[in-house]
Amino acid sequence: MKDSPKIKERVLELHKLINLHSHNYHSLDEPSIEDHQYDALFNELLDLEVKFPKYQFSYSPSQRVGGKPLDGFRKIEHLTPMLSLDNAFNDNDMEDFNKRILERLLIEGNIRFSCEPKLDGIAVNLLYKSGHLDIASTRGDGKIGEDITHNIRTINSIPLSLIGNNSDLPSMIEIRGEVFIEKKDFDLANKKAIKEGEKTFANPRNAAAGSLRQLDPSIAASRPLKFYAHGIGYIEEGNFKLPDSQSEILEQYQSWGLPINPFSDVADDLKACEEYFHKILNARDNLPYEIDGIVFKVNDLDKQISLGQVSRAPRWAIARKFPAEVGTTVVKKISYQIGRVGSITPVAEFTPVNIGGVTVSHASIHNFDEIDRLDVREGDTVDIKRAGDVIPQIISVDLDKRKKGSQKISLPKRLPCCKKDLVKIEGEAILRCTMGLDCPAQRIGSLIHFVSRNALNIDGLGERIIELLVDKNLVSNFADLFRLEIKDIIDLEGFGEKSATNLIRSIQESRETTLPRFIYSLGIREVGEATAMNLALNFNNITNFLSAKEEDLLEINDIGPVASNFIKEFLAIEENISLVEDLITLGVNPKAMEIKGDNPFSSKSIVITGSFNSIARSQLKEELIRVGAKVSSSVSSKTEFLIAGEKPGSKLKKASDLSIPILDEEEALKILNS
Repeated sequence: MKDSPKIKERVLELHKLINLHSHNYHSLDEPSIEDHQYDALFNELLDLEVKFPKYQFSYSPSQRVGGKPLDGFRKIEHLTPMLSLDNAFNDNDMEDFNKRILERLLIEGNIRFSCEPKLDGIAVNLLYKSGHLDIASTRGDGKIGEDITHNIRTINSIPLSLIGNNSDLPSMIEIRGEVFIEKKDFDLANKKAIKEGEKTFANPRNAAAGSLRQLDPSIAASRPLKFYAHGIGYIEEGNFKLPDSQSEILEQYQSWGLPINPFSDVADDLKACEEYFHKILNARDNLPYEIDGIVFKVNDLDKQISLGQVSRAPRWAIARKFPAEVGTTVVKKISYQIGRVGSITPVAEFTPVNIGGVTVSHASIHNFDEIDRLDVREGDTVDIKRAGDVIPQIISVDLDKRKKGSQKISLPKRLPCCKKDLVKIEGEAILRCTMGLDCPAQRIGSLIHFVSRNALNIDGLGERIIELLVDKNLVSNFADLFRLEIKDIIDLEGFGEKSATNLIRSIQESRETTLPRFIYSLGIREVGEATAMNLALNFNNITNFLSAKEEDLLEINDIGPVASNFIKEFLAIEENISLVEDLITLGVNPKAMEIKGDNPFSSKSIVITGSFNSIARSQLKEELIRVGAKVSSSVSSKTEFLIAGEKPGSKLKKASDLSIPILDEEEALKILNS
């Protein structure tokens, strides 16, 4: 067969036919041709691609499963951030959400909302260029995700090329959606795993996430992943005209061959939203997949643009969560966990119980006052709920089922891992171990904190690996991490040459960090990210910080006597200073933080009071510090601005009495973003 323009035309025609029939079969469940007819088209395409390799395009239906596994995940920056959603837990929260929208839009009347079930799956971003799938990525931190194109290509319901003429499609578009596994497929997968002696998945969401986190696409291809499109990110329209509403976008997606949730609908007002919520809630158990709420979005796209967003979430959308589900089980044992700063947390271990599709086998009881309040004992029958459908907690004890002779839980004097007596500080509900880093649990907790995302951010160094390194006496403190070599870990369980090389590379790359991250990574009590940033701003380099005196600390905005005392205690221990100096000698380079000094708030003394709708107080504080503001906790004659949210308290009156300029949330954010 000779090459000719007609060969390419036929290849592209086969693409369209196969994509159309695949969409009808996998997404609509409405096969339009017989299986043998579909196979004939597919085999014809394979035959042409073998004979004419130059016509084997990356977006061909034959390229669903890649060949070789990848070495690692490439980082992908989203063209438009993938934001989280704020939550509503009751009708009042929804009314407040609706009220905020009307106030921001300066309108009265009703808002129409697009509504759809909130799938308990994995958010993904699909970038199509000229109608062809180019890159697929995970949500990641909202700005940067991981390249999972090789796995997304294996999902039959996701078209590699959008249905339609390329001239009518957007030049570029980010399509957001959710990858999930249906409940029946999850059950079958776990039964198969049990039969083959493999590890089972805890819930469908974990199964979907685990599938997308495979470097070998054949593993993802073997799992029954499905996809629903629900949102839009960046778009270059070209000849395409973007619809006017969210519901029309979903219709457009469907016409392109992308599956959307069949329960998607439009509510004309808040009352209709409530009706939709209860309709889906009542149908929840009969749905083929797990959901944990409803997503409501302002349907009008122009209104969405007018409402805008905060750094973490859009103002025009909200997730109305379902009520927490409750299960009943038996407490087998109450044990204790030691935190990185010595706090002892009681943990109840249960007979495993399934709550809302998740198997729950333990829950924190927070502290010993909570044990007294609940009077929970080993052997008790208890009711468990998943707070926000996520965190399990004991809500009550069935005293009628309590066994005779059960023993009340008393405060332990010491734990098996540490021989030193535990201490309960007056006024605190927490029991503490005072062994510090001599306590194995605190040592591991400190290392986990040191390598965490907001600290040194060492990729690939998780809890299991840290426990292994400590157990093998390879690591006992932060500095030991930077002494590790490939030969030290290559023979450890779970490691090979490639994984050992990658881990050492991650550790070495983490040497370049910032002073705020470094101070935060040290794990000093009461020194969170904002306090670490304040310390970095005031001391400018690590040498100055290590030499800090108590009076220097107390002069810093928002560092009171408690935090100051813990910092002073940390700096007074010679081993801590030696450890930091050791890290610097090993090449760790904590750079001073760059401050944007061109904002109207730069160098201004600012106090924040009250609560805010579109930004968390802690985040507002951090953003102010980033532009060079001095954020204080108390109003004085030196205060230059008070930013007041809802329920501001006495600080508002004091600022007013002192004639200090008072800004509301919207005014403050406008100045901050200028």
